[in-house]
Amino acid sequence: MAVLPISIETYLVDAGFSATELLIIKNLLEGEAMTLRELGSKTGKSTGVLDQAVKKLMSRRIITKEIVNAAPKVTLASLDAVLRWMQEDMKRTIDAMQSRTRDFESFVATVRRESNRPEIEFFEGKEGLMKAYEKLLTADAREFLHYLPVTCREEDDPLRDFRVQYFRDRRRRGIFSRILAENTSEGRRFRSRDAFEYRKTILLPEGDLPFAFEKLITPSAIACFHHTSDRACIIRYPELATTEHDIFETLWKSALRADNAPPIADEIDPEHPVIPKIPVPLHTRILSSLREFFVSRKSLAAFGLFAVASVVVTYALYRQNYNLNLQRTRERAMSIAITGAMQFDARDLDQLRTAEDMKKPEYRKILDQLLLIKSKNENIKYVYIHRPTGLVSPSWEVVASAELDSKDLNGDGKIEESEQLIIPGQKYPHEDPNIEEVLKQPSVFYVEDEWGKYFDASAPIYDSEAKLVAVFYVDIDVQETSNLTRQSFNYLLCFFGIFLLLAFIRFAALNRSLILEIFNLLHSRGIFVFLGISAVVALAVTYGIYWSTYNLNLQRTRERAMSIVATGAMQFDTKDLDQLHTIEDIKKPEYAKVVKKLDEIRSMNEGVSYAYILRQSHEKTGYWEYVADADSLDPYAKVDSNYDGIVDDQDMLQYPGLLYDVFDPYLDVIMQETYSNPEINSDEFGTYTSLT
Repeated sequence: MAVLPISIETYLVDAGFSATELLIIKNLLEGEAMTLRELGSKTGKSTGVLDQAVKKLMSRRIITKEIVNAAPKVTLASLDAVLRWMQEDMKRTIDAMQSRTRDFESFVATVRRESNRPEIEFFEGKEGLMKAYEKLLTADAREFLHYLPVTCREEDDPLRDFRVQYFRDRRRRGIFSRILAENTSEGRRFRSRDAFEYRKTILLPEGDLPFAFEKLITPSAIACFHHTSDRACIIRYPELATTEHDIFETLWKSALRADNAPPIADEIDPEHPVIPKIPVPLHTRILSSLREFFVSRKSLAAFGLFAVASVVVTYALYRQNYNLNLQRTRERAMSIAITGAMQFDARDLDQLRTAEDMKKPEYRKILDQLLLIKSKNENIKYVYIHRPTGLVSPSWEVVASAELDSKDLNGDGKIEESEQLIIPGQKYPHEDPNIEEVLKQPSVFYVEDEWGKYFDASAPIYDSEAKLVAVFYVDIDVQETSNLTRQSFNYLLCFFGIFLLLAFIRFAALNRSLILEIFNLLHSRGIFVFLGISAVVALAVTYGIYWSTYNLNLQRTRERAMSIVATGAMQFDTKDLDQLHTIEDIKKPEYAKVVKKLDEIRSMNEGVSYAYILRQSHEKTGYWEYVADADSLDPYAKVDSNYDGIVDDQDMLQYPGLLYDVFDPYLDVIMQETYSNPEINSDEFGTYTSLT
């Protein structure tokens, strides 16, 4: 079988030859006449299919049929027959294409003639009016020109809801409206909303508006709206629209002069050179953008997301502040417990075992001490002492409590046994899962039971042989943490601040050109101004959060120190302090007793650097003198007291009667009550807060 070139085979296929016809031609190219049966054996086709293909080729005079040995056979007429057929087919194709071209040219000429004729569309009913407005939005226009008789307030307009969405679509397409209306009360009210509606209205004297219906002009069409009969029409006639535009401009400029408004310099619109481009006032673009920004559905959905994000961030910041205050309350409770536990004598506690022991002077002494600790430290809920009982399964029994009366704590109208924990020897009604840890070291736990929600801080009390005899407890209501957080964290301000920041970022993202134009008005380079403002805002927010956290921690440290001072001051006997006035008094046993107690208070409270006692100097008004210092058991010792690595004159230790040579303006206040210096002190001994 002969092989046809690919280009010729492709041409024949495009000309309408079937695959069977091509097989017949390829086999006959060898020059041998064949019967249909012989062709079938070579091509694999049935004689019926081959017969149909042969008839088509014969009709094209490409093959012929002849009788050979009484058998009909087909043979290729000649190669020139194929060539002639190809030439005739090409001629027919060219003629058909030329005919189509002439037909298309005739059609284009007809369309051109028809396009010069005005096109008019009519609309009826409210739906028709809305459809007419929507069709105008599809026009290639930068602005609309209106003659508008204002006959009602905008909120009374039957198409009010439609006009809201129409404004959004027009604003999104950047189509500004200039309107001529009459100077009536409705017209003046209409003009007052120009900045929000992305338009500018000039009022003509009443009766000077040339039309009693709404007329709207675009660069290529004129629309007329008759709202009384709910009818409208659009005339698409560019030449007429240009003439109407010129008439409108003449009235507009005349009305501007009558309205004493500053003239607006026209720019050339590159898309419509015949029609000048009127710049839109900046305040109109800003206010209309704000209106579209706040009332669109996408914005409302975004505001919902912003609100959720603001709530999440605000809650996270609130929890951060709450946790800081929680730790602050916990540490304060621990400091009071540790310092208070050192005030009780194990021998006095051993005298309190039964209800009868409440008559003993030791009970009165311990009770007064508990009441004093509670009164000197704010927001303490309960102060009491328990002792462990039992060796195999330890539990608690009451030693003493600052609560003088039993209370109906659960509000059921009855004072039950569990609500009468004020009598020595009374059993504690619940198992304590933390008892093992409480017996080993100072501890603090969050507890929630019938007495409320509170921090339960405890510290062991030891006898002279370092044997545990009881545990001192201080309970502070967790509500104090919530109160502190509300005082230190304004969640509403935080929420609105974050919400407005997110809203501004979205507004700037959607109106980038407008924001840049505002920056350009500041006569500065927009990007640098934006980055500068962003940096300042970020710095201010970061500094605000840092300063808030710093003040929280500072207050937390100050309150903890206040608790240590208020509780620790009760451990010193004034009789002992009266024995210490000069350096010679360091030999007295009272001096060692006071110094050791100061050192014990310092070592039991982490973070306390110095502990000392001062008294008002009688020789120099407004000054202090030392009584004792935790570091000065031996005032003559050479130690690096300020931890600078050098032992020099600044490391001199204190002794009774030594003048603290710094004038104290708060001395009179300090002598009256527990006092916290509001200032942070810095000297050769470090940076610290002082409490007395």
